[in-house]
Amino acid sequence: MELTRERALELAAQAWGGTESPPSVAGRPRRGKWLVRVSDVLFGLRTGRSRYRSPGHEPNQARQRAWDRHNAWLAVDYPEGPRMPESEWPSCYKLLFLMANQLWDENCLGLYLPAQRITIPNMGDLIASIRWAGNNGTPLPFLHEPQEREA
Repeated sequence: MELTRERALELAAQAWGGTESPPSVAGRPRRGKWLVRVSDVLFGLRTGRSRYRSPGHEPNQARQRAWDRHNAWLAVDYPEGPRMPESEWPSCYKLLFLMANQLWDENCLGLYLPAQRITIPNMGDLIASIRWAGNNGTPLPFLHEPQEREA
């Protein structure tokens, strides 16, 4: 899928709409690479028209199949993510998954989370796929809100 300016803005509005101002493109975009501003938050969208460099061999055949069959990719990034404390990762991933859900269809082979080196194969819809991964040996503690400790 070629990600045009119009398509990037449309996807951002569908994923993160309802804000006071509509999403806009920030910075100087390059072909297939967009920095989208939603309120005061920046998200990166970019496409690759070739295979993503594989992180290695997956221990699970369903996960490996996603790597073996893909021939292009689309990334959704939160550029401020590396500077976020781990306690904020669950809310950050929820925002990223809103966009991933807009992109998820039968042509999507899976989701790769490079910071955690986790592959989640397409097992239906996005939520079902994340649940499948969690039930099949994928550690997902970074998706859970920190528990409040009683004093």
